[in-house]
This record gives sequence, structure tokens and C-alpha cells, in this order.
Amino acid sequence: MAHAAVVSLQQKLQETLKGDNSRYPALRQAVSSWHAFLEDSVSIKNAPEEVEHLEKQVKCMATELLGSIDLYELKKRTGFYPKSWEEFQNEVVTEGSNSIKAYLMKVMNAPNENDALPTRDTVESDSECSPHLQATVLDLDNDLMSVKSRLIGPPSKLDVVSIVGMGGIGKTTLAREVYDDIYMEHHFYVRAWITVSQMHQHREMLLGILRCFSLVNDYTYLKSTEQLAEQVYRSLKGRRYLIAMDDVWDTTAWDVVKRSFPDDKNGSRVILTSRLANVGIYASSGSPPHYMRCLSVDRSLKLFNLKVFGRENCPLELEKATKQIVGKCQGLPLAIVVVAGFCSKISKTENCWEDVAHKIGLIVSRETEECMDLLALSYKHLPHHLKPCFLYMGAFPKDYEISVSRLIKLWIAAEFLEYTFEMDFEEVAEGYLKDLIDRSLIMVKKRTSSGKVKTCEVHDLLHDLIIREAWKERSIYFTKSNVVLSPSVASFEHRIIFNFNRASSTRLEDIFNQPSLPHASSFLCFGRDGTPGSCSQVDSFITFTNFTWLTVLDMSFQPFDHLPCEIWQLFSLRYLALASFTMLPPSICNLRYLQTLIRYSHQDSICLPAEIWEIEPLRHLYFRKCCYFINVQSEQKDYQGTSSRSNLGLTRWLTFSYHPKEFSRSNLGLTKLQTLSYITFGSIKRSIFKGMPKLKKLGIRESEEEHLTAIKMSRKLKKLVLLEKLETLKCFFIKPWILKECDVFPPTLKKLTLRGCQLPWNQMTILCMLPELEVLKLKDYAFQGSEWESTDERFQQLKFLLLDGTDLIHWIVDSIQFPKLESLVLKNCYCLSEIPDDVAEIPTLQFIELYHCSSSADVSANRIQEEQHSMGNDDLVVRIHKFCNSET
Repeated sequence: MAHAAVVSLQQKLQETLKGDNSRYPALRQAVSSWHAFLEDSVSIKNAPEEVEHLEKQVKCMATELLGSIDLYELKKRTGFYPKSWEEFQNEVVTEGSNSIKAYLMKVMNAPNENDALPTRDTVESDSECSPHLQATVLDLDNDLMSVKSRLIGPPSKLDVVSIVGMGGIGKTTLAREVYDDIYMEHHFYVRAWITVSQMHQHREMLLGILRCFSLVNDYTYLKSTEQLAEQVYRSLKGRRYLIAMDDVWDTTAWDVVKRSFPDDKNGSRVILTSRLANVGIYASSGSPPHYMRCLSVDRSLKLFNLKVFGRENCPLELEKATKQIVGKCQGLPLAIVVVAGFCSKISKTENCWEDVAHKIGLIVSRETEECMDLLALSYKHLPHHLKPCFLYMGAFPKDYEISVSRLIKLWIAAEFLEYTFEMDFEEVAEGYLKDLIDRSLIMVKKRTSSGKVKTCEVHDLLHDLIIREAWKERSIYFTKSNVVLSPSVASFEHRIIFNFNRASSTRLEDIFNQPSLPHASSFLCFGRDGTPGSCSQVDSFITFTNFTWLTVLDMSFQPFDHLPCEIWQLFSLRYLALASFTMLPPSICNLRYLQTLIRYSHQDSICLPAEIWEIEPLRHLYFRKCCYFINVQSEQKDYQGTSSRSNLGLTRWLTFSYHPKEFSRSNLGLTKLQTLSYITFGSIKRSIFKGMPKLKKLGIRESEEEHLTAIKMSRKLKKLVLLEKLETLKCFFIKPWILKECDVFPPTLKKLTLRGCQLPWNQMTILCMLPELEVLKLKDYAFQGSEWESTDERFQQLKFLLLDGTDLIHWIVDSIQFPKLESLVLKNCYCLSEIPDDVAEIPTLQFIELYHCSSSADVSANRIQEEQHSMGNDDLVVRIHKFCNSET
């Protein structure tokens, strides 16, 4: 974690010096030398103990300097300048640099023992190892046949099929393979998948089932647990259903939820996975569990070779070493996959391979601790820049499906990423994520319509490994509200992560006065049941606790009784996500390092104060409902700091008035802003967008208060051409709109979502003129009319098409009009008579999915799949999700 501390220090210096390279040259030179040493240290093999000592020393010095700079800035804000700061940093730099030089001499003069595993100097390019990583599948044919036969065979009564085995053996993989099987989709009328985990909650399990049936809305969360249980029961009553309960740890989880599963003697089934045999036996009620066994040597080698080489066999010269490596995994799939992920990144030479086999460690047994020792190899030999990113995954609860967008923003806020002139931080983070996925340390859960990773997850054993390694390195400390901090936690410096669940039995006030709290860097809340409620504990915790150096405050699932004003005094904040607030005060400009601001509430639109333009680092503004920019007229002197900060903010707040076309921001601009969603149509102004040259994602909602005509909305949208980097656009309308020309949309668009604009289908010819468009989503009568005959339009780049909510009956299309289409998704198309046969002639089509469509549309989709399979095209996948009637 020394690397993370140095990178964070470099970013802090960049912010503090404002690009003035003439200040503190000795300090900058020293920090650069530390960074260079850390980059090279992974390839130094002749003095491992000295290198480890140096890394700890660099980490200590960098962390101490970071704290010193933070203290200096905090004192400066209060009008007090500590005289000792410059003396202190010079002293640290001088002593630290001399110490590093002395140890470097020891390193250079040490004998070359060459006893370290190969790392940077033997890493191969991603192009050699990436393409086949996603294609690897466990050989589960026998297990699949056994479980499938129990699901579709006798008895007719409700039966539970338990899958039991140790962690990492493939229980979830097997259950998911069965659950996603096409035949299972047709055999069972409704299906639901929930992850239970150790901290199971009855309410969350019920909500998880209802989400799978698309029966959750804002009113659902207001229901009691008993009402939710009744709703689940009614949703399943009379239907043949399949419920998958993954990762069950005790019998009470089954006891509380089984009452919602009716037994109509129609062949309904429950799949349950557990590490504990007694849980599986208890839930199965007499039916024996399906026990997962470790892989045989041959199957282990096959899995490893597919992961590393992309084929079932390895090169002859590596065969002996490969068998040694795989043998030490003892047939545990997770261990094989993780070790293979590490081996896929190193040179495929005989010497290198034998070195890995020799150093890989003790043979893993079925004991979790010994298994983690093996898994730890992949962590220990991660490049420096990936270690803190991987450890940060421990901030999320086990079995938590992590939003990649959220994760990347948190990595950036934590200052784990190195700045490059060629790429944005977000692009760098995506590369880090891909690398961790390629190494099998992070699992992909869902992908976006454009194919990017949308959500991810960490295996339970790897989550345990993260907690263990973070503790060993004294770098990141994770705590929950039911864990009282010990005094030793203070030694974890700036990397303490608080992870609070709403359902807590411990009073937060009990840890108010812990000495480590001022050094906490991240405070995250996870409301597992998603329900609103009083958060007086968290409220008072923020109000009365001094989080001096907090950089991340994520309480997006915890509504406030009132928003504490102390939040606007957390000067180091870079990431702020809140469930609700009714206004943004001018004092938000105190958060001058803020990069991300999120408001998850569906409450009324919120006004962005003029002071928002002073926060230059802002990269992402997201408001689930809507926000709008105030139109202001202010004198130039207001922005030149002629009065105190507090008086200036108050004056602006009280005197700004609405003056169309008279908006003045001096030279201020949100030049780093990449995401802005959602804003009103009234906020679309030339003066606004000229200050956002890097905006990539934009969401717009029509407000009932705006009273804009269709022509005025088109004029507004034409100003989007100012956004030369815009790639993603969402436009939500509440009144019909007229689309006459393509110039209302920037030609750079790759993803376009339209909702509620009620355009005639013949205007699709305008959308096809967007040259880069790859994803098109049309929702809630975005287009209206009974017939869509695609005659002239040709979407040259379109890969994903969604039609969600339409009165379309007849769709006439030619395959040449969608030459690159890969996915077609139809939702709530109740009137559609059929999917055109020509759709099946699209050579690139891989996926057709229907949700709640007409029976005739379902029949046509099945017919298309059967015809394609008869012609040998087994790549086309068709999924049909039936409608489930129930009270909501």
C-alpha cells in the first residue's frame, strides 16, 4: 500500500501547487524518486527484506506528509498558518531521502538470490491472455444432468434440491447454469434468484423474489414484512415456480421464507446452495442433497489450461510444471481459477513455470485458512497499483452486487489511480478493473447494453482474504456498526472504512470518541432492504463526530430526518452520495475537492446554486429526479473574492434572480464534468454547456412547470451540438414531441434513450442518420403507431435495440437495415403480432429477449430460434419472460 500513499501524495501536491512547479522542488523530486523506487521494486529479487523495509518506510513518510498537508490546509481555512509545516516537510524529505539512498546501496550490493516469483519483467500483454478468459466454463455435465433430472422429474409436490459443498467448489456456478437453462425457462412459469448470505434478512429475501417478478415499486417498500410475504405467496399460488436460494448459512433463513412458497402439487422446486450439509439436509426434508466434489486431476488440468492457454492442453515443455501447480490446488475450482489468473499474466517459459511450481506454497486442503494461503499468492504478486483497488472491495458486504460505476468513482476519490495525459481517470480505472477480472479476483455479474461490465462481485473466500491482508498490512480497516474500534486501529492511518447497515443493534454513540475516527477516509452505508425509515443514529453520528479527513461519504440508502450542516464542512470530501436533501446551500463550495455528487431521492427537482461552478474538480453530478441551474446575474467582483467566503456565499444566495440570457460566471467552468443527469430542458443553455467541454453523459427530463412547446424543446436540444464529447443521452418527455431534423442530436452519440415523446414511426429515418449510434432504447411510447415499416433507414453501427412500451402491431423490416445488430429486447409490447422473420437473417444477431409481450410475439420468437437451430445456428439465444399477475 506504499504505492497508494505515494500516488495519493502526488495528487495532493498537484492540487496544492496548482501546477506551479517552482514551489518545493526538493519535495516533488523526493516524491518522484519514491514512486520510481516502488515501480522498480517488484523486479528487485536479490534483497527482498531490504525492499520490504524500504516500502514500509516510504509508506510511513508519504502518509505523514499527507497528514501534514491536510492539517496545513485545514488550519489555513481557519485563518491560522502553522509555521512548522515547511520545516517539517523539509526535515522529512531530507531524512527520508538519505535513508532510502542508504538502503538502496544495500539492495544493489546484496547477492542475487533470484528467489522471487516473476512479476513485472515477465508479464505478457493482455492480448495474449484475455480473449479466452471469459469463455472458460467448469465441466459440470454430470452435476447438471443430476440436478436437472430432480427439478423436472417426480415428485409433483414442492421439493427442495440442495447443493452442498465447500466454498469455491462451484455450487453457485452449478445452480446458475441450471437456473439459466433454456428448458428451465420454459418448464417453470415463474423463476426467482436470491442471495441469502450469513446476514440474511427476511424482508430482503422477499423483496428479492418480487424484484425478479418485476413487482417492486415505490409503494412496495412501504409494506410490512407480513404483507410482502403475502404478496410473494399470491404471486406464486397456482403457478409452477423455481426459486433459487444461494449461499444459505443457517436453517432459520429457510424457516422464515418457506411459508411464502405454496405447494400446489404442480412440480414447483426450490434450489438451495450451502456450505453446510446440515442446512441442505434440513431444507430438503428427506431428499438427499447433491454434494459437489472436487475436480479430478484431468478436469483440473482442463480447467487450468483453458484459463491460461485457451485450450485443453498446455505446451509440452510446460506439462510437468503445470501438473505440479494444478496438483497443489487439489481440485478446488476457485483455487484453480485464481492461480490460473495469476499464471496467465506471466511468461510461458519453462524456467518461469518451474519457479512458480516451486514457490507456490503448501498443498491446499479443504480448510479455509489453507485455501486462502494459496489464493493469497495472486494478491501478493499483484502490481502495486492494483493492490489498493482490490483491497477496497472489502468495503462492500459479502454477496453484494457492486455497481462498477460507483466502484470506479470510489477508487478515484480514494486517489488510487495514477494520472496520465493519455487517459481520463475513468479509463484508467476501467483498465484496472479489467486486469483484476482477468486475474479472476473479481467476478462479472452483469453487463451493459454496450457490453461493458455493469456490476461485479467478489467471492466470499476472496472477501475474507481481503480483510485478512488489509489487517496484515495495516492499510485499510473495515468495521461495521456492531464492531467497536480498538485503540490499535489508529495505526491504520488514513484508510479506515466504515460499513454501516441500517439494521444495527449497537449504539453508534459508543464509538464517538475513538481516537481513530478523525483519520477515517470512507464512510459507506448499505441499506440491504432498501426501505425508508428513521436514521437518527446515523444522523447524530455525522452531526457530533469529527470526520476531519473524510474523502468518501456514501449514505445513498439512508434517508435523513434532516441534513446535518456539518457535511458542508468536510473539506476533504471527494465523493458525496445522499438519499435525500431538499436544497444545496451555497456552502457547498467549501467542498472544493468534490468530484462526485449524487442524490438518489425521487423528491422534487432541486436547484443547483451558482457556487457549484466554483468546484472545479467536479466530474459527476447525478440527481435521480432532476436538477436545474439557477439563472443569475452577478457582478464580476462577486467572483473575485472581495469579501469573506461566508458573506460572499450568503450575498449570492440572497441576491441572485432569474434573468434569462443574463447568466455570468466569469471564467469559471466545470471543465472536468463528465456526467450530468438529470437536468430540466430549461437548463439547456449555451452559457451552461460552454463550461462543460468534457461532458460525456447527459440526462434530460421535461418538467411540468416548464410549459415548453415541441418546437422550443427542439431548439433547446440543438444546443447539444456544443457538447463535442457527448456519447450518452437520455431524454424523458411528458408531452408529445416533433422530431424533424437529425441536428437536434450531436453526431458523437453512441447511446440514445428516448421516453414518452410519442413520435411517429416514420421519424426513425432521422435517428438512423446518427453515424456512431450503437445503443438505442425507446421507452414508454417514445414512438407511437400501429405499424413500423423500415424502408429507407439503415442503422450502420447499431448493436442493441430496446422497444419498451409501445402500441406497435405490425413491424416490417429487412435484415440489411440492421447490419450489426447483436441484441433485440422487447418489453411490454402487448400488441405486437410477431417478430419479423427477416430479423433472424441479421448475421450478427446473438440474442432476442422478450418481457411481458403478446403470446403471438412469444410464439414467433420460439419459431425463429427453432428455424435457426435447424440450420445449424446454435449461437442465437432466445429468452422469454412471462408476465406474472399479482397485486402490487
